[in-house]
Amino acid sequence: MNVYIQTDIEGVAGVTFFDRHDDTISNYNHRLRMRKLLTHEVNAAVKAAFDSGAEVVLVNDSHGNAYNILFEELDPRCEILHGRANTQPFWLQDIDDGFDIMVLVGMHAMAGTEGANLPHSKWILNDGELYLSEASMAAAIAGYYGVKTVFVSGDNYITQEVASKIPGIVIGVVKKALGPYFARSKTPQAAQKIIYDGVCKGIKNQKEIKPYVLKPPYRLNLLDSEYHMPPFKKVLEKDVEGDDLVDVFKRTLDSFPWNKFGLMHVDGFHYLGT
Repeated sequence: MNVYIQTDIEGVAGVTFFDRHDDTISNYNHRLRMRKLLTHEVNAAVKAAFDSGAEVVLVNDSHGNAYNILFEELDPRCEILHGRANTQPFWLQDIDDGFDIMVLVGMHAMAGTEGANLPHSKWILNDGELYLSEASMAAAIAGYYGVKTVFVSGDNYITQEVASKIPGIVIGVVKKALGPYFARSKTPQAAQKIIYDGVCKGIKNQKEIKPYVLKPPYRLNLLDSEYHMPPFKKVLEKDVEGDDLVDVFKRTLDSFPWNKFGLMHVDGFHYLGT
């Protein structure tokens, strides 16, 4: 059994406001605390996976700059996908490399979720036929490859959303959202136990959980705003369409002004690709 751990940071216990893009000491300290909390929650999921019989565990550092998890503090048995934001070939890189199970750690609610902590990014499928958070979109991409999503952690809003889409999935509520920048969090040790126990249970119950599969056709866009606050609008003027979910998703990502996945343009230098 191989386990893929998809991560974000806004749904981690103790994280209640966004990190700012500045170099002040206070923001540096805040970001370091966030990263430590995330790393410890990820380690809880890694340990649970191995204790449940996993042979391979791969962690995807998928928040912001894709270099958040403290590499030196990770469980030495796992591997990690990390590097420089938007230079990776694919959002869920290597999800098709023999993985059976996916777990979601540190997830947040979709944009416009009233009362949720740090909500942003709302995928719009078929002009509102279905809305997906980053968590449920990750589950759909995994499902495309036949990979089951068996566990999700975050606040009470994101866990409820994912549970409504994936019957039987195990949820780990590590904080109760009391607004976009306020929450009632479990302590780190308590949150880690919730995640450890939840991942173990999700893997144990995997036969009762089906991959999350979205049926074609697909017409995709993203609803958000520059600072993740209302009013929200579609990021792309025209939806991206097609009958293959991964192809549509890749083309949508590469249409965003901030993304050029796989082209490897960093700091003005052209390393790979064209």
